[in-house]
Amino acid sequence: MAESEVYLFTGPEIGDKNEAVQTIRESAQKKIGQLDFFSYHASEIKIPELVVQLQNKSLFTPASFIILRDAELVKGKDAELLASWIKTAASVSDTLILISDENSIDKKIEGAVPSSHKKIFWEMFENRKLPWVQSFFRKNGFSVTEEAAEQILDMIENNTESLKSECSRFFYCFEKGHTVT
Repeated sequence: MAESEVYLFTGPEIGDKNEAVQTIRESAQKKIGQLDFFSYHASEIKIPELVVQLQNKSLFTPASFIILRDAELVKGKDAELLASWIKTAASVSDTLILISDENSIDKKIEGAVPSSHKKIFWEMFENRKLPWVQSFFRKNGFSVTEEAAEQILDMIENNTESLKSECSRFFYCFEKGHTVT
């Protein structure tokens, strides 16, 4: 049986976090096969119910892949319960990813997650934003002037998920090879 995988992803950079989650999900599917996929917000599920779900095996799939967003909301006895499950989870093949836009969560939970499975996703540095936008357009068969890229950056939130979403709209308006000005 595979070892349980528990990850803690914190910080304000949403796009890179989502890419990391997708990479882990694809890896788990290759390793284990079919997965039951669940995504919850900490405010929408009771932690004891989540732990029961993690402890119980599915009859139809070998493992579960669970994302718990807003993990900073898990506190007190719920944090103790979840930390306890994480510490004893080596005998299950499930994957649990804890996500928070904050830089840290309850210390009990943080302490239970292996340090190699923790990552803080910081906002992109100012000097990387313009090249990121230009590169994104180039990868998709377009180009963008520096002035247009700066205007885009002025109007969009500082995370790659928002940048991807908004920049992709241009691709529906123009033919490949077009330069956005």
